[in-house]
Amino acid sequence: LAIEIVIFSLIGRNFLTWENFFQVTRLNVELGLLALALTPVIVTGGIDLSVGSLLGLSAVLFGKFWRDMHMSPAAAATATIAIGGVAGLLNAVLITRLRIPALIVTLGSFSLFRGIAEGITHGYDNFTNFPKSFLFLGQGSIGPVPTQIPILVVAAIAFWLLLQRSTIGRALSAIGFSPEGARHAGIPVDRRIGLVYVLSGLMSALAAVIY
Repeated sequence: LAIEIVIFSLIGRNFLTWENFFQVTRLNVELGLLALALTPVIVTGGIDLSVGSLLGLSAVLFGKFWRDMHMSPAAAATATIAIGGVAGLLNAVLITRLRIPALIVTLGSFSLFRGIAEGITHGYDNFTNFPKSFLFLGQGSIGPVPTQIPILVVAAIAFWLLLQRSTIGRALSAIGFSPEGARHAGIPVDRRIGLVYVLSGLMSALAAVIY
């Protein structure tokens, strides 16, 4: 990657510029949020394959809330993020209560969320003509900085604090090393695992709103 950056900087006139840096970052904020969502999941030894499908479903639901239910963008976004949390809770319950492996659960919810999204849109419906005040969130800038980047930075700091500077983060690491050992140490393993999947759902929905 470093070699590629050097080469492109030499042969491209606009590659090594702040404008290009911010543009590349703008286009990857959603991926960054999904990466943050998956980090505590992976720390616990789990996996969540459903985040991409949940992002798609959440985007569809946001459009339906705004266009068909005549909710304001703020209310539609709040409802969408709440549903994302519920979707994450569904994964959490199946994993922690029914003891189904996370790989199987999230592979199933991957298909479920995608199927619901396609069923709602019939494969062709789309949502356009959003208010300019809302589009500013995904297309505007604060000076030279795209409006999405502060959201990603705040989320990254929050997840860093959760994982590196809190007892919950230490508990998640302990669960990743040995779930049974964590249980014997008095850590509420099921609740901590449930938390990371709910956070994953919330972040997927937030990424959908920005997308």
